[in-house]
Amino acid sequence: MYDVIIRGGSIVDGTGAPAMYGDIAVLDGKIAAIGALKGCLAHRTIEADGALVTPGFIDLHSHYDGQFIWDDRLDPSFSHGVTTTIAGNCGVGFAPARVEHRRELMDFMTGVEDIPGIVLDEGLDWSWKSFPDYLDRVAANRFTMDVAMHIPHAPVRVHVMGDRALRHEEATREDIEAMAGIVSEGMAAGAMGFSTGRIVEHRSANGNYVPGTFSSEAELVALGKAMAVGGRGVFQVAPRGEIGSLFLENGSDGRAARLAEHRLLENVARASGRPVNYGLLEVATDPDDANIMIAESEKAIAAGTRIYPMISPRGAGLLYMLDGHHLFLMRPSYREVAHLPLAERLVALRDPTRRAAILREQDVEGTSADDKMLITLFQYIKAQNAESYVLTSPLDFEPGPEQQLRALSARSGKSCEEYLYDHYTAGDGSNFNVNLVMNYVHGNLDSTRNFLMNPNILSGLADGGAHLKTICDAAMPTFQLAYWTRDRMRGERVPLELMVHKLTGHSAWLYDLHDRGTLAVGKRADINVIDYERLTLPLPRMVHDLPSGGARIVQGSRGYLATLVAGVPTRLDDEDTGGRPGRLVRATEISR
Repeated sequence: MYDVIIRGGSIVDGTGAPAMYGDIAVLDGKIAAIGALKGCLAHRTIEADGALVTPGFIDLHSHYDGQFIWDDRLDPSFSHGVTTTIAGNCGVGFAPARVEHRRELMDFMTGVEDIPGIVLDEGLDWSWKSFPDYLDRVAANRFTMDVAMHIPHAPVRVHVMGDRALRHEEATREDIEAMAGIVSEGMAAGAMGFSTGRIVEHRSANGNYVPGTFSSEAELVALGKAMAVGGRGVFQVAPRGEIGSLFLENGSDGRAARLAEHRLLENVARASGRPVNYGLLEVATDPDDANIMIAESEKAIAAGTRIYPMISPRGAGLLYMLDGHHLFLMRPSYREVAHLPLAERLVALRDPTRRAAILREQDVEGTSADDKMLITLFQYIKAQNAESYVLTSPLDFEPGPEQQLRALSARSGKSCEEYLYDHYTAGDGSNFNVNLVMNYVHGNLDSTRNFLMNPNILSGLADGGAHLKTICDAAMPTFQLAYWTRDRMRGERVPLELMVHKLTGHSAWLYDLHDRGTLAVGKRADINVIDYERLTLPLPRMVHDLPSGGARIVQGSRGYLATLVAGVPTRLDDEDTGGRPGRLVRATEISR
């Protein structure tokens, strides 16, 4: 008698092997049998009836560090087949933490990952001091999925160096030894690796650089070695130049600096003997950069150095809507009604007099930290406004130039601002536009397909739990499966078996997650059953369900017949079952 049998599925096992038709039996949280299981009995039977059966998806790049404390559901990722997520990326997080530096750690997360300070103020209980303490606090909770953590660089540096870290002073030998001790302690407690962030655009809520941004190679190499003492761990990096900061002017000096960044990461990988995983996006300031970095990584891999880029599988940018950030947010006549519920605000905004006033007004100068951050954001929005894309249902994630605001406004006879205002205030107020400023520099996804086909490139950067009012890239697993293997019309697609491998087995391989990532007897029963033909993404929407009523964009899915975590159904027919089998995964507990 099995616990669960999934009958009659098209099984894509995560290895890249061709699909096979069969059944899967689950017992005690593990896969007990695969094949034709006619006559076998189970407490629960899931009739796949030809549906796609895959391993649970593994998300290597999330920022649920705070959400782990207050939320057991972990959406948006939960709605997209994710059964394991790893947080603590980009060098920011909340442990280790001294009482006097809690505010700075929250400010880093607010500034870098767009998680409002008021949400963190209410949501975090700060019942930890060390990184192992924090892991124990997370381990006390149960979730819809398994969760895991990197040790983030910024809290480690602040814990050791205090205000000197905030001033970005170079670490002394004693500082580095102390930081290495914290990293070793965190790895012994079960961390999956170490993360650091070197992007100069990553600032705290007060505009300060994040500690670790300018750390020396000696410091990074030492921390990489400390991470590797137990023979485990991945060194995750948000590298200098990932979003184009080195290429304000495309030239040889910028290229040399970018290659020097790659050499630094290679040195960390060689010295530690462990993989380095770095974020990589196509940027308009140097469209060739991504291919150059990939070529450098492939040369290093061929020489035995494990350094792997991670790319986003779709265009990356910011999403604007009436209930979030948008072009008119700092106009005086808009601010008069900004506090109203959306339905009431729509009525006010449709008034012709107010519409005319908002369209002719200039942005006001605010005094609060939030206002200052918004003004900086608006400068960016204005610069990119005409090139943004207006997307409607059904969503087209590879839009042509005819869907740009510039083209739509020209066809309508309205200015870009007039068209956008009327777009926002139409319908129920959920309309949006999006900037695709990275990974879409050629106006298509051809380069992204080339990246996805490359066996040395990871697919991810979903950023679940972060950038709450500007993106919802945590919907990427559903997008990857539906768009790249089924829906793409503007170019070649990606084989289904390869895409499932990218979402599962490939990620498990990098992080030595030997107990999951593929469908095989003895592996954890982390499984998705998917109505492949019906798999879709609805429009994103803004909800107010965070601590203190904080807002975030969510994007659900349709087509997940079942998601199992350790054999327990957490999702059936696109609905939460209430099952919470997920727990903290400690690298020290995974058999090698």
